[in-house]
Amino acid sequence: MPTSKKEQEVALLEQKLKTASGLVVTQFVGLSANDMVALRSQLREQGVEYRVVKNRLFKLAAERVGVPLDPFLDGPTGVCFGFDDPAVPFRAAQQLSKKYKPYKLNGGVFEGEVVGAEALDRLANLPTREGALTRLAGVLNAPVRKLAVALAGPARNLAVVLREVGQQK
Repeated sequence: MPTSKKEQEVALLEQKLKTASGLVVTQFVGLSANDMVALRSQLREQGVEYRVVKNRLFKLAAERVGVPLDPFLDGPTGVCFGFDDPAVPFRAAQQLSKKYKPYKLNGGVFEGEVVGAEALDRLANLPTREGALTRLAGVLNAPVRKLAVALAGPARNLAVVLREVGQQK
């Protein structure tokens, strides 16, 4: 029989699953308590919420939301929730998995799409929103810049010819 505390935990996890733009399901077997504290602190600095969950309760919350996360729930499970930029939890979790060897990434959800462990590296390497906008501005600016250079070419050539003629006289 479910207790009210478990019902509250499932409701909280449901709410987090609905509002998270990205999340990563992780395993942390073998991390010391000090490493876990440092890991949580580093995730918090990047705007990622880390929560250790009971697999049964998280599975129930995921089923209620309609997100099939069963294959990723094996052993002690922690979840990195990102609420703004969906790539941030992937990027942060990947960095920490390199720093803390026992920290493993199982899979995740990127803007409502369930992704396996094979796609985590690709998603972690996505540029930030600002980086993507900078690239877009550069791409949009390139044709205008080339046009300006092309249009300025004849005037520049004329100025060079006139200067050369002036120097010869």
